[in-house]
Amino acid sequence: MPVRSMIMLCLVWIFLFWGAESAFAGKHYEIQKVSDSVYAAVALPDGKAASNAMFIVTGSHVILAGSHFVLDAVRELVAEIAKITPNPVREIILTHHHSGYNYIDVDLPANAEIITSWQTWLALKSEYRQVKNPVTYFEKGLTLQRENLSIVLSNTDFGHSKGDLVVYVPSEGVLFTSDLVFNKAIGYMGTGYMRDWVICLEFLESLSASIVIPGVGKVTDSEGITQFRMFMKDFLTEVLRHIEKGDSLAITKKDFRIPQYSNLPGYKTFFEVNIERAYGELKEK
Repeated sequence: MPVRSMIMLCLVWIFLFWGAESAFAGKHYEIQKVSDSVYAAVALPDGKAASNAMFIVTGSHVILAGSHFVLDAVRELVAEIAKITPNPVREIILTHHHSGYNYIDVDLPANAEIITSWQTWLALKSEYRQVKNPVTYFEKGLTLQRENLSIVLSNTDFGHSKGDLVVYVPSEGVLFTSDLVFNKAIGYMGTGYMRDWVICLEFLESLSASIVIPGVGKVTDSEGITQFRMFMKDFLTEVLRHIEKGDSLAITKKDFRIPQYSNLPGYKTFFEVNIERAYGELKEK
C-alpha cells in the first residue's frame, strides 16, 4: 500500500476512534462501558454532577444507580442512555442522600421506581421538596433478579453517611461503591462515621471485584479500594495523634500534615469540613 494511502487510512481510524470516544463525553459525565451490561458515568470536574453514577442495561429497561442527582445531570444521563439503548430508565438505586439538600435526588424520571435504604428514604422524606416516584426501601440487603443478572444491594448502615448502599453485579465483577470510595481524589466526608467507614472498606475489599466504580475519580479495581482505605487510616491516625496530644480543633487544623495526599484533587476543598467531622467523631469515643 502506498505511504500516502496508509497515512490517510490511519487518519480515518484516528478520526473514527476520537469521534466514538467524544460521543460518550457530555457536560457533566463521561460514559464508559465497563462490562457487558454495565456502564460507568464518571463525573467531569467542570460539570454539575458531584459524584459518579452507573447504569445497568437489561433486555427490557435500564437501572440507574447513584446520588447527588441534579436536574441538568439527570437530563444528560437519560439522553446518553437513549443513545445506547431504546429501553427506558425504570429503576433508580439511590445510594445515599444528605439531608438539607433539596435540589438533588428529587428531579428523577417520573416513571422510575426509587430503590434505597430506609435511612436514605427518611433523609429524602425530610426535605420540603418531595419525590413523586414510587419508592421501595429495605433494611439490610436486597437482591434484584433482572433476567440473567443478579444485582446485590447492601446497606452499610454507617459509613460515608447513614444508610450508604453498595451495588454489586457478581456475574460481571462490577462493584459500585458510591461515595464510600474516592479514587485518587478526596471528596466530602462531613457526615462520615469514621471507624465504621474503615470497616466498610475492608468489607468492600473482600469482594475482590475486578471493576470498581467509585463515588469520585476514575473507574478502578480492588486496589483502588485498598489505596483509599490506606488514606483513611493515615488521615484518621493523624487526627488521633492531635487529639491524644490534647490539641484543640483549631491547632489540629493548623498543624495537620499528611503530605503524601495533600496534592490530591479535593484535598484542599474539603479540608476544613473533613477535619472537623473526623475530630468530632474521634474525640467523642
